[in-house]
Amino acid sequence: MKTVYRLFILLLPLFVLSSCQKDAYDESIMVGLWKQVSVTEDGIPISLTPEQANCQLLMEANGACRYYHQSFKSYNKGVGTTSFYGTWSMLDGKWINFTTDKWQFIPILSSDSMKIKLDHREIIRAPGDTIIVIDTLTSVKKQWSKYHIQSRFTILQLSDTEMEIRLKTFVGEKKYALIFAPDPQDFVELKPVAAGVMNYSPKLVTDQNYWIIRKEFQTLKTYIFKFKKETY
Repeated sequence: MKTVYRLFILLLPLFVLSSCQKDAYDESIMVGLWKQVSVTEDGIPISLTPEQANCQLLMEANGACRYYHQSFKSYNKGVGTTSFYGTWSMLDGKWINFTTDKWQFIPILSSDSMKIKLDHREIIRAPGDTIIVIDTLTSVKKQWSKYHIQSRFTILQLSDTEMEIRLKTFVGEKKYALIFAPDPQDFVELKPVAAGVMNYSPKLVTDQNYWIIRKEFQTLKTYIFKFKKETY
């Protein structure tokens, strides 16, 4: 009996190692062009806009990743950016890391009234007829800051034809990121901007939507993204 027990102890690490290896995915399977087919939030399917439904990821063997979507195609007179760049890497065959551009929420509230600080400018409509309007371009640049960040997804399923990955993050972190195609209605086009400068940003923050957006960056949700491979 002791001999059997000792044999079991010796073989146990092999069983554990074998089990772990079965749960690990081959990194080479990731390489190729993937098309997003569905997204769920806490298990509930999200209705995708045409721009989001046509989102694609090109995973290159060198670790580069290209995100294709048309959320900003209508900008810049219809020739807005449709491809964005980042990196990808697999960890222990169980997780996949993506780097992408995201927007940080940094609006300023006035200390006396707790209202959003906005910049304004004058518009002369006619001699003696001047109006004051919100300077959207200046205000938005002060309310949002773009930065590059890595997000780690759990691989739920990966084969030669299908990929399913999960991310737990704040609603705002997902909503205002360029990965997996944001909803165009959450962004505005900035006019005018210098040549070569981005001409889109998350929408203007006002007294009406400040607390809604702030709550988005404080609410955790679990997202599951499903993709189908189009090319290898």
